[in-house]
Amino acid sequence: MNLQKLFEMQRQLDEHIEKEHPRQEGEDRLAKKILALMVELGELANEWRGFKFWSHDQVPRTRVLVNRTTDDIGFKNIGPEHIKNPLLEEYVDCLHFLLSVGLEITEPDMINLKRWNLTKADNITEQFLWLMSDVTELYNGLCNDGFSKFEYELLLLRFIHLGEMLGFTWEQIEEAYMRKNAVNHERQEMGY
Repeated sequence: MNLQKLFEMQRQLDEHIEKEHPRQEGEDRLAKKILALMVELGELANEWRGFKFWSHDQVPRTRVLVNRTTDDIGFKNIGPEHIKNPLLEEYVDCLHFLLSVGLEITEPDMINLKRWNLTKADNITEQFLWLMSDVTELYNGLCNDGFSKFEYELLLLRFIHLGEMLGFTWEQIEEAYMRKNAVNHERQEMGY
């Protein structure tokens, strides 16, 4: 797992976004990133589907055929027919915001996940709930000057554990992150 490489890629993307969308006076961009992370966690849970007790269809969305020439937001030329993994794509969307938040509140080279002996939740639903609670606690700590980098490390490690519980390897995550990072740069170039 090379988190430092991903943090550096995220730093470059954040700089690109800042160039295209400068912070406005009084804007709390960190709060927006944290909210975006929470929204993406919800979208990830939606693709997982395992919490949907009211539905007979609780199969995670891991293989979807894409055969159109325009994506959901109007970008053309997304390529030939292919299979995509919406669950993994939503996971790396979360990772983008999680890394971006980390870059604003701590130094990535100071992060030490090896110090933690953290167990995973008993099930994926509980892991999602713990993560969402951790995001809220991180935000509350930042608002009340009670933040410590340990809260961020805990959140990051729980998120990595969620990826494992969803069946992803670190190689799959890293490859998907790099693909989506390139798409995000391209979107900035195209006036997204």
